[in-house]
Amino acid sequence: MLNNILEISKRSSKGGRVRIKIALLKIHDDSEETNKNGLHWKEEYVQNALDSVKMMPICVSFCDADKKTPYDHGYTGEEIGEDGIREPVFENSETVGSFEYGAIETVNIDGADTKVLCGYGVLFNQRYPSFVKWVRENYALNKVDTSIEIMGLPLNDNKIVYEESNPTDEYRTPKEFLFSASAILSVSPADDSAIVLEVAQKQENKKEENKNMEFTIDDIKTIIQSTITELNNKETELNQTISGLNEQLTSKDSEIVEKDSTISELKVSIEKLNKALDDMKKDYESYWEERRVLEEELVKLKAAERLRKLDFELNEFSEDEKKLASENIEKLKSDIRACKNREKLNDVSTEINSIKTEIYAKIGRNVKEAKKVSEQNASKKETKVKLEDIFSEIFEEKTEEDIEVVDIFA
Repeated sequence: MLNNILEISKRSSKGGRVRIKIALLKIHDDSEETNKNGLHWKEEYVQNALDSVKMMPICVSFCDADKKTPYDHGYTGEEIGEDGIREPVFENSETVGSFEYGAIETVNIDGADTKVLCGYGVLFNQRYPSFVKWVRENYALNKVDTSIEIMGLPLNDNKIVYEESNPTDEYRTPKEFLFSASAILSVSPADDSAIVLEVAQKQENKKEENKNMEFTIDDIKTIIQSTITELNNKETELNQTISGLNEQLTSKDSEIVEKDSTISELKVSIEKLNKALDDMKKDYESYWEERRVLEEELVKLKAAERLRKLDFELNEFSEDEKKLASENIEKLKSDIRACKNREKLNDVSTEINSIKTEIYAKIGRNVKEAKKVSEQNASKKETKVKLEDIFSEIFEEKTEEDIEVVDIFA
């Protein structure tokens, strides 16, 4: 799913704001293509909603008291206005920036030209310096996810109108809608807590997940975030307990020692929980770096395996025979070495078979040409022999005895 920050300024611009460029969504030229949430974005409809990007907020739901690390959209439910129209509410999120305008552009993402809706805006560095620092650090590691939020037009009671008469969770094309916000996340945009794009029209009954499936990377990330949230909740509860105990300290002198002891124990518990929270955050950050290193090693190993397969398949040919397809052989080797994406290093059997076919074809052509030259030489030799035969009687050597002497004076 395409949701990533494309650029972020290294310093604050005028007014303590940091400029940022975000790929909000991918335009789907393929009529069958969708994002992970089943949405098919058609350029015509995205263009119609382009003006709603202006002044659109950039939002974050923080998972820590320092307001540094983002979590999800901060969705808390829905409210019904006086006109009876339902509207999603995000009371757990904060506005950390805004967009100035949007534009449909073709940008290079993972080595491929991709048509996207770009949002140009700013982050409020003076209000959220720790968060801006987090974005810069994770942008350098190429792991900042964002998720666009949309809603329906007022004339449609804030309900999104789709192109299909019977839209499904697996495929639907938003036709009449407005962009309402973009959230910066640390959870996967395909996670249940991040799917709030069409909250007013989501069905209440969700499909039950398979509990026996193996843990994935997204599962691990969800568990970490769930633990962080639980620890934050416990910290809040403990702080409330401490406040209550402090209020009771003035009631009876006999209870002061006991309360002080309880407070000390609670403070120790808080320190332990904070330490556990910090350790989890460090593990979460180091995970991405370790994954990047492993991905690079996998790419190298996979490329080496492809090169070995190429050499093995061509061992049946001599060096002179390999030279007949040297250009295509070197091109394939170059393509294998240049590929940096493990997923794009496909099996090279087709290319190898094509090279072998080329060699066989050229070997056959050379043999045929050699045979033709040999036949031509043989024909020339035979013709020469026949020419010598027809003149042999004229140039037959004569001896003196064979010459008859004629006396011209007889």
